[in-house]
Amino acid sequence: MSSNVIKIALRNITRQKKRSILLGSAITFGVMIIILLNSFTAGLTETIQENFTSLMGGHVYINGMEVTSSGKIVHAIGDKASLDQALEKVKDDIKEIHVRAQAGQSEIIFGSKSTRMLMYGVDWEEERLLEKTLILKEGSFDALSDPKAVIIPETVAEKLGVKAGETVLLRFDTVTGQRNVGDFVVGAISKDTSGFSFVSAGYADIAYLGNLLGLGEGEYQYVNLYLKDIHRMEAVAADLTSELKRIALVDVPDEKDTENNAHQKSMGFFMGGSTKTEDPWEGTKFSVSTLNDVMEPVLQMINILNAVALTLFLILLTITMVGLLNTFRMVLIERTREIGTLRAIGMHKKDIRNIFLFEALFLSLAGALAGLVIALIISSGVGAIAFKPESSLGFFLLNRHLLFITTFSGIMKVVVILSGMTLVSVYLPARRAARLKVADALRTQY
Repeated sequence: MSSNVIKIALRNITRQKKRSILLGSAITFGVMIIILLNSFTAGLTETIQENFTSLMGGHVYINGMEVTSSGKIVHAIGDKASLDQALEKVKDDIKEIHVRAQAGQSEIIFGSKSTRMLMYGVDWEEERLLEKTLILKEGSFDALSDPKAVIIPETVAEKLGVKAGETVLLRFDTVTGQRNVGDFVVGAISKDTSGFSFVSAGYADIAYLGNLLGLGEGEYQYVNLYLKDIHRMEAVAADLTSELKRIALVDVPDEKDTENNAHQKSMGFFMGGSTKTEDPWEGTKFSVSTLNDVMEPVLQMINILNAVALTLFLILLTITMVGLLNTFRMVLIERTREIGTLRAIGMHKKDIRNIFLFEALFLSLAGALAGLVIALIISSGVGAIAFKPESSLGFFLLNRHLLFITTFSGIMKVVVILSGMTLVSVYLPARRAARLKVADALRTQY
């Protein structure tokens, strides 16, 4: 009898086509919205991770701070022995180690034109990741053999009107807060393909830039670790912090200190300059942070967006389920005599109940499938559009495209919620139909 129950349920869906289409369309719309939003937020998380990894040069960041004789805090790592010892503990997790310096509040000048930008000092011999991620519009990586050569983004080059091979000036603060100027040669101009075209960042030789910043020979300001497995970054950061605590000074902020958290302290040197301290120390004080620390505000925004999407889906679904409940109450009235006939020829109560439940379930699943297909078509179409990197969507772009990630687990979550609410909403009319007395049902006239 179970196969007959399913056949009858499927047949009943097509008996009132307009009603079924309206109910299915409402379900389709709700499913389409939630899948699109979930796919967008999943893609957004992946996009931001990739863009931040490219911008920052890794997943785990080790910053060093030292105090000068005048009491100023400078961002530099002088205690390489302690750092190397700590890195030895996590070497199996590390794919690449990137040492960097940085001119934060820098101004690049060409002729009478100037603009602001970040300038990173990198070791071209070791940092191979940049050659994979940077796409050059002009010049070549071979030009970087000149210590004065820099790579600047095309947005900066266009503002200045500078070409590869021409000389520019860079004005910035040293690690002690003094103003300095250095001359550089534009070795290459990179295309703005990441989601950070609004963050103008260039790359220079770490030795040359470090000397201008006031760093000693071979010194650098921070170390970025590019890991083999991004999911291991919190564990790696914890192991590093533990080992550094054992052999050196480590800056670990108070959990209650919301204004000076780990992210702010470890990334505060991005804007350059120095500050004074009333509690000086000797040697290098390390701080360790991760990609998650940098992304925390964005991840909070994504979590809020996910919560809003789920709330919207549940509201739409609740409205649809109320409509489904009322519809099946009407169906019960319309099919009372039919139910009596089915019972008279031997169909059990549970089969009558299951006809109603399967009919509602199949209708919901059909709507969900249609919503999924439409969502995939829309996401594929929007994802295929190549946006300009300097557009307002730059923050959300990965290689100039919006990324949508539709996961099986996300789809199943929607289907389970939808199926559960459908069965709950139709259960009362289904039970009432199953409890109809055969004689009363056959005498009913509608």
